[in-house]
Amino acid sequence: MQGRVPRLPFLGVNSTALLTDRYELTMLNAAIRSGVARRRAVFEIFARALPPGRRYGVLAGPGRVVAELEAFRFDAEILEHLASEHIVGDDAAAFLEDWSFDGSIDAYREGECFFPGSPVLTVEASFGSAVVLETLLLSILNFDSAVASAASRMVGAAAGRPVIEMGSRRTHEEAAVAAARAAYVAGFASTSNLEAGRRFGIPTAGTAAHAFVLAHPTEKAAFAAQLDCMGPETTLLVDTFDVPNAIRSAVELARERGALGPGAIRLDSGDLVGEATRARKILDELGATTTRIVITSDLDEYAIAALASGPADAFGVGTKVVTGSGAATAGFVYKLVAIASEEGDDAPLHPVEKRSPAKHSLGTRKQAVRFVDDEGRARFEFICAEGDDVDEELPRLWASRSLQHRVFEHGRVPGDLPDLEASRDHHRWALRELGAEAFDLSPSGPLIPTRYARSVTEAMHSWGHPHRHGGGAAGEAASAATRSEGRLAPARRGEGPGVVPAPRGLLVVDVQRDFCEGGSLAVRGGEEVAHRIAELVATSRPEYAAVVASRDWHVDPGSHFALQGASPDYESSWPVHCVAGSEGAELHPAIAPVAFDAVFDKGAGEAAYSAFEGREAGGQSLSEWLLDRGIDRLDVCGLAADYCVQATVLDARQLGFGVRVLLELTAGVAGDTTKLALEAMAEADAELVGSAVAGAPLDESFVEDAS
Repeated sequence: MQGRVPRLPFLGVNSTALLTDRYELTMLNAAIRSGVARRRAVFEIFARALPPGRRYGVLAGPGRVVAELEAFRFDAEILEHLASEHIVGDDAAAFLEDWSFDGSIDAYREGECFFPGSPVLTVEASFGSAVVLETLLLSILNFDSAVASAASRMVGAAAGRPVIEMGSRRTHEEAAVAAARAAYVAGFASTSNLEAGRRFGIPTAGTAAHAFVLAHPTEKAAFAAQLDCMGPETTLLVDTFDVPNAIRSAVELARERGALGPGAIRLDSGDLVGEATRARKILDELGATTTRIVITSDLDEYAIAALASGPADAFGVGTKVVTGSGAATAGFVYKLVAIASEEGDDAPLHPVEKRSPAKHSLGTRKQAVRFVDDEGRARFEFICAEGDDVDEELPRLWASRSLQHRVFEHGRVPGDLPDLEASRDHHRWALRELGAEAFDLSPSGPLIPTRYARSVTEAMHSWGHPHRHGGGAAGEAASAATRSEGRLAPARRGEGPGVVPAPRGLLVVDVQRDFCEGGSLAVRGGEEVAHRIAELVATSRPEYAAVVASRDWHVDPGSHFALQGASPDYESSWPVHCVAGSEGAELHPAIAPVAFDAVFDKGAGEAAYSAFEGREAGGQSLSEWLLDRGIDRLDVCGLAADYCVQATVLDARQLGFGVRVLLELTAGVAGDTTKLALEAMAEADAELVGSAVAGAPLDESFVEDAS
């Protein structure tokens, strides 16, 4: 369907105005008395964080928002109820009597992937008009986006196999229709819900349940009745009694009706991986090679991923896509970010913000841009004040696209909105932009960071892209590490955006006894590096949001250690080093007294070079730990430049962190490999601070002979 989405009626009620919380209207009542209600205002909807373990969210519901707003009216019956309950007074009733939304709304396209902090929907209207919409907007976007986000992960786990939405019996009857729509946007192939099929044109699917089989004298009689009614392409439920016998009966009956086998069989219980494998073998032995296997039974993305390596051809998902057990809330909030000090369409807006701990919102109306590298991969979300130029510097390096589009203009829909198929296509395109990592189900933080600045130029100077520095010694490196930086600051009312220090962390890589002079795998200059790092922390720690370290912490790393009696090749095999709990695995004495905010251990059972492979004592990965604290920029130093430091820096850049490498606080194993490592880090747009690594000139070998 092109254009508007049909409104979802709520138990026969024609208006959506009371699908709200009481405080929206009590605020309106008081705002009219204070004179604020008719002042121009801007509200933004955004998520402060993604649900734990999620890499991205999927926006669904803007189409429903448009339809519900058109039905948001206060008729005489509703106003009489509000007055009788003393919710609104005469002035507020007069305000609402002929009210219709006359503001503007900008939103992400339906199906777009979103990340924390980015405004997925912006409302500009009078304060009174905007404030009454909060609950309706949030209830639609939070529910629909939660379903779509879960559904998208399930589609990814299915690896190209169709997924059927069948959760109607697990949620409210109208929520079931909305859920079917959201799941379809995210890539589900069909739904069991007929109303969703009628309203939105979504393909519907479904055949029979166990009750149908049990209602007949025999399973075979039930299959025959279904085949005669629905044809040989139907799907037969084969796990009511004995699966192998049911499959044989299904094939036999389909053969009698001129087919090699039924269109599909469905498995809904038991060891689904084993049952599917055995079922495929029986079907193939019987010559029913085209009969598909559909698996249902309380599936989620993890169960689908486990089944996808087997012979399953399609999946049916219910509870885990429509309820909180699988569709974790999107966590959207609706916050006032700007308001005028007087009435009038042209009255200037002043930023406002909430400053509560852990719920800080950023003042001023903002615009959202996503930057994509030359390989088509999304790199970060850039948020700046509306009206600031997204200047020409970055687009020459990376492509950019604006994320918000106008869906309401002065109370009217500006032309046709994208239809459901277009939203579904857009989601597929947005996922391709995120790359294969989007389908990784391992718990982790947002796939790309959200960054704030007043302009792209300011942002890139702060993030170290693509500027590279040289010159100076250790003192200069330490000074550069604490250079003043800026991002869009929370503004006080009446002020424009300001500049505050950006969150930057210091990451110390593997400065351990075994990697310093006297250790089993010593790097020349390691001890000097340890002392320089200790000096930096002592003098500049207040400039860092966090100071963390990584450690090699080997238990049984396999071939990473050279076999006893064999010589290490110093490329893929190494002398025994940094064994967990040993003296050699301890941090160098110069930095051991540092009260690190966290230490990340890596390589217990295998080779591990990057600090991002490590986990702290609570089990959290380095990227999760940093992003949870709002840190998206790092100064990196440590040992060795051509191995663990290089791997860490390249991973950090891949994850979207801005990186500066403090050369004088780093030493390498060998001159030629260190040169190559520095080139690779610079090519990844890490900023190199300092003139040379510690220890020795770059044409020398740095590693000491442990023998």
